[in-house]
Amino acid sequence: MKKFRSIKSRAMVAVSLALIVLVAFSTLISYIFYSDALDSYIKGSSRDEARLQFFIIFTCSMILIAVVLIFITSALMDLYVVKPVTDMTKAISEISFDDEGMATGEDDSKHSLKKLEITSGDEMEELYKTLKKFQLDTSEYLISMRDDSWEKEHDSMTMLSNGVKFDKRKKEVYPYADSVYIACLNIINLHVVNEKISTEAGDGIISKVARELRRLNSENIHAYRLEEDHFILVFCGYLKDEAASVVSKWVDRVGRLNRNSDDFECRLVWGGAYGEGLFDVEDVYKHADTELYCNTAVAKKNLK
Repeated sequence: MKKFRSIKSRAMVAVSLALIVLVAFSTLISYIFYSDALDSYIKGSSRDEARLQFFIIFTCSMILIAVVLIFITSALMDLYVVKPVTDMTKAISEISFDDEGMATGEDDSKHSLKKLEITSGDEMEELYKTLKKFQLDTSEYLISMRDDSWEKEHDSMTMLSNGVKFDKRKKEVYPYADSVYIACLNIINLHVVNEKISTEAGDGIISKVARELRRLNSENIHAYRLEEDHFILVFCGYLKDEAASVVSKWVDRVGRLNRNSDDFECRLVWGGAYGEGLFDVEDVYKHADTELYCNTAVAKKNLK
């Protein structure tokens, strides 16, 4: 695994090496040449001692200067290079484009991009501006993509999931559930409402059914509208009797859908099928649809 080295550590190593070379070269020059200038003022007995003292003083001075330069360089790099990069890195790492993040907008923590102030006038400022533009463009794209996806997977009239969403979950979600119960529902005599009363009245009945279905919608219960009067409920992880009881009680509670004064009755009829363990979702759906067809024929006959 490649060892990680920060910008600061690499820059410090480079500066330190350069200063070491500077100190060594200056010390060598001072020892060879500069100390000779004192020879004419120092007696022979003190020449070697003076040369050594001068060498030590000069070397210590150069080392001290080098250390000061290292600290100054480190402080400047922290202020103008490392800190802006670190702040932007933290801000980028906290950007969230999940459902919650998209709902609340840009992150409001102290590390958010909008709270950074980088006005160095160099490449760091250009990078900062580019990242802010990138975040804005990405947010707009994801919002647009999410809206387009929602419209494709939902019925605009009832706000329920549509057949596209059902087919997607039928392949990607339901096969991995412990069990599924699929209930298919129809509104019988809806066409009579459209013919004898008005299409607006028929739309009102559909909206009423959709409103009641949305109340059932939860993490484990999914409601769909496939066609004008055809709806589906999918229960995940329920026992067969439990799911059937929920649908039966819900249909009874919804009751008659048209006016009591009408000479015909418009209501819901349903049929369900259950799959547990190793099951084929499409097969369960076909059995539920078949039961719905049979129950619809019986209900229409009894309502005549």
